[in-house]
Amino acid sequence: MKIHALILSTIAALVLPASAQVTLEYKIPETSKAVAVSEVKMRQVLQIAGQEIPTKVDQKITAEITAKTRAKDGALRVKITITGITAKFDFPGGIKMEFDSKVPDLKAPMPPLEFILEGLRVISKTPITQVFDKDDQLIKVEIPKGATDGLNPLIKEEMDPKRIFEQMTTLIARLPNKVVSKGDTWVRDEKTHLGGGQVMTFRIDYTYEGTIKQGGRELDRITGKVTSADYAQDGKTPGPLQVVDSEIKPVNSAIKLLFDRKLGCYVSEKSKIQVKGDMTFDVNGMKLPGKLDLTMEQNTITKTKENN
Repeated sequence: MKIHALILSTIAALVLPASAQVTLEYKIPETSKAVAVSEVKMRQVLQIAGQEIPTKVDQKITAEITAKTRAKDGALRVKITITGITAKFDFPGGIKMEFDSKVPDLKAPMPPLEFILEGLRVISKTPITQVFDKDDQLIKVEIPKGATDGLNPLIKEEMDPKRIFEQMTTLIARLPNKVVSKGDTWVRDEKTHLGGGQVMTFRIDYTYEGTIKQGGRELDRITGKVTSADYAQDGKTPGPLQVVDSEIKPVNSAIKLLFDRKLGCYVSEKSKIQVKGDMTFDVNGMKLPGKLDLTMEQNTITKTKENN
């Protein structure tokens, strides 16, 4: 019986087609150009001592991405230029605020919020340069000297080249560092900075779902699900409200990535992550119970000359 089973399994291995194995590698073609449009939504309900504090943010950013010619040492510089930003904010108390880079001088509804608009004004006119080595590994990020001088520390934090470098390497590292077939999985820990030293770390289980045809191209499809979340506070946040303890869990998540193997880049990135949990706050030495309900959505489409 064991011999028969061995013969049958051998025949099956010879007859049945093997699942295609692929290698997904991030690449930067020289002298290439692309346009990326990213829409981000954030919905937060913070409950402190029974009182709900809702906040909504909607942003849309359009950017041109231009790769130069490689230097003699193989290094490649890629310039990201923001061509448009729009944003809408809904703050507690019915306060609303908008920003449009086409009309950048609109003022905030109240002075304490003006630093947000000033940050968006600077971001909208500040190019970011990525520097890759000869193997297309990101080695540094640059912004013009003095670009963030005089800005609120919260905005300077978001525009710190080290922070931008971390965000970009996280995106690239989503790809599997191994050959994969349909159904293969891998895990990544990814950090999302919420501002003011607040960091949310997600464990994401990724799955390679095979290929699909879209716009005449064969694209690799990757899905992801958040399986754990952790909130951390690096130092003190501005203001009297401090988080001293938290128990946060993911309650809903869906990540969908489309990768163009020929071009070596993502063409679509969609994600929705919702976390909930209990938090304990400190307000001037007084401990207060609270809850967090946070939903973040992102939809980024990238078009190059080849796939436009």
